[in-house]
Amino acid sequence: MPAMARGGAERFLLDLISNLDKSLFSVSIILFKDKGSFYPELKELNIDLHVLKKATLLGLINLYRLFKLLKKIKPHIVHTQLGGDIRGRLAAFLAGIKIIISTEQNLNKSEESYQQIAKIITAPLADEIVAISQAVASDMQHRYYLPVNKCQLIIPNGLDLKKFTYQENKKNTGNIKVGAIGRLHPQKGFDLMIKAWQKLTPNNAQLTIAGDGPEKNNLIKQITKAELTNSIKLLGDISHVNSFYDSLDLLLIPSRWEGLGIVALEAGARGVPIVASDADGLKEILTPERAWIFKTGDENDLANKLKEALNSLNTENTIKKQRSLRQYIEDNFDIIKVVQNYTQLYLKLWQQKYENTSSK
Repeated sequence: MPAMARGGAERFLLDLISNLDKSLFSVSIILFKDKGSFYPELKELNIDLHVLKKATLLGLINLYRLFKLLKKIKPHIVHTQLGGDIRGRLAAFLAGIKIIISTEQNLNKSEESYQQIAKIITAPLADEIVAISQAVASDMQHRYYLPVNKCQLIIPNGLDLKKFTYQENKKNTGNIKVGAIGRLHPQKGFDLMIKAWQKLTPNNAQLTIAGDGPEKNNLIKQITKAELTNSIKLLGDISHVNSFYDSLDLLLIPSRWEGLGIVALEAGARGVPIVASDADGLKEILTPERAWIFKTGDENDLANKLKEALNSLNTENTIKKQRSLRQYIEDNFDIIKVVQNYTQLYLKLWQQKYENTSSK
C-alpha cells in the first residue's frame, strides 16, 4: 500500500489486521510512499512495519526495495492494495512468493493510461483479485481485460461495528447540521453538492465538509463566488469521525463514482440519515428504503432530495430508513464476517500452494 492516508481502504486494512487470528497469521505491512494519517493507529497494532520513502525513476527504485525486503521477510502470502498492486505483484513474483492476492478498491475512472497498462500486465501474476463490490468486479473485468474466473470473488470492505454503535434519530432543537466527508477530489462530487446547496440556501441549516485534497482551493473559490461562506465550512482532515457523525442531522454523499462507499457504512452504522447519489457501488448499500437517493451528477435532483430529507427529519419515515440501513450493514458488512472470508481465501490458497505441493 502507498501510505496509510485517511481513507476507506486504509481504515479497512487496519480493521482487517486487528481482527485476523494471531495464532494463524503474523503480519508485515509495507508502505512504499509515506506514513499517512492512519500511521499512528497502525503502529499501535505492534506489527512488523516498514516504510519506504517515495522514489523516482518510474518507481524502479521502490520496486527494487520491495523485492529486497520481500526476500528478507520471506512471506508466504503477499496481499496488495491501491497503488501497491503494480509494484507489489511484480516484486512478489520476482521474489518467488507463492501466493499473491490483490484487492481492487475502486472503479479507477481517473486512472492514468500507463497505470491501466501496468495493471493489465501484472494482473496475471495474482492468484486472486478480490473486488469490494459487484460494480468493481464488472469494472476491473473490462478495464484490465480479466477473464471472468479472475474477478468472481467479491469481499466487501467491512466495518468494526463495535466502533460505530447505533445512535437513534436526534431531536433537533436549533440549526440543522448537514455534513459531507471525504477526499476533496472530483470523484466525490462536492462541487455538485455546493451547487445544489446554492439552489436551496436553507436559512436554518449549516453545511460542513470534512476532508482535504487537490480540489480544496477550487471548492473555496466556488463557495466564495456563490456567497455561501456563512453557511458552508471546510474543516480539513479530522481524526475522530464518530464525533463528526454525531454532530450531524444529515449526511450528503454526492459521489460521481464509488467502489463501495465506506462513509455510507460508517454513517449508516452510527445512525445518521443519508442523502446519496445512485453511483455504482453506493447503490449496493443504499436504496430508497435506507436513504434518499438522487441521480448521479444531477444537481437539481440532489437539491430536491436534500429538501425532502430536510423536511423529513425527526419523522417516522427517517427513523425507518436509519434502522433499515443499520440492519443491512450488520447483516452484510460486519468486519468479523469479512475477516472470515479473507481467512478462508488465505487458507485455501495456502493449501493449494504449500500443503498439496509438500504431499506430492
